Amino acid sequence: MEIRYLTQEEKAASRALYEEIFVEDEKAFVDAYYEIKTADNQILAALEDGSILAMLHRNPYTFRFRGICVQADYLVAVATRRPFRHQGLMRSLLTRALRDMERERQPFAFLMPADEAIYLPFDFRLMGNEDEEGLSALSEAEIKEEYDLYIEKDEVYERRHIAWPEWETTPMMIRPVHLPALVKQVGAEEEQSILLSLTDPILPENQGTFRWEFTGEGSRLIPAVEEPELTISIADMGSFLCGMLGPEELSGMAEVREKRELLKKLNRIQVLNGIYINETV
Repeated sequence: MEIRYLTQEEKAASRALYEEIFVEDEKAFVDAYYEIKTADNQILAALEDGSILAMLHRNPYTFRFRGICVQADYLVAVATRRPFRHQGLMRSLLTRALRDMERERQPFAFLMPADEAIYLPFDFRLMGNEDEEGLSALSEAEIKEEYDLYIEKDEVYERRHIAWPEWETTPMMIRPVHLPALVKQVGAEEEQSILLSLTDPILPENQGTFRWEFTGEGSRLIPAVEEPELTISIADMGSFLCGMLGPEELSGMAEVREKRELLKKLNRIQVLNGIYINETV
């Protein structure tokens, strides 16, 4: 058994697994996907004797994140051949992909779950993606006015885009990956710092105690040895930064004795105000 990225020449061989699992996709769509998306995506696979047993695709996107461009991969076509399920193959693939993305300094990973429960153990959480009708018709200037995080629809996007009927509602999940890149764009209403302990069972670089220092424009995490004011999971961190969990809802708050001052600081943090992603693949 080996886990590795397929070469460009090998990518076509993954189509059989795609069609075996995603039977709802029309042939014309799969044709377009394998012509357009696999031209420059990465396909991570578990192979045995040259046969693909499981795979996931890392499709690259450029985001506008509060005025700056960041790269983040959309994890799609997550699939395992039926006889090889429940053997840890998908866990191995997701763990490898997330660690590679962390080394590439991608701030987060995102996906559209067939079943939300599958990805909860990997610390993906719903991101609060907008689902209002008509958003896809807005210009970038209009989207920029209302949303802190959205996909930049430039020339590269148009080259990678599949012209296919899209939907407005996209129940996306997000997971923090390279935390310094993520919190860099998260400031506070005034300068402050919080001693924070983070737990991350998959990405050890995110685990430890940090002094989270804020300015009005952004923040940074500095390794610290002091006693933390708050301990939270990486999943809670993602939900909090996406505005899906309020400070009082963070699991670690139950252990905090003096909550008043900490809650003041947490409420000053400028969490994401609006996320808009309406991609199919």
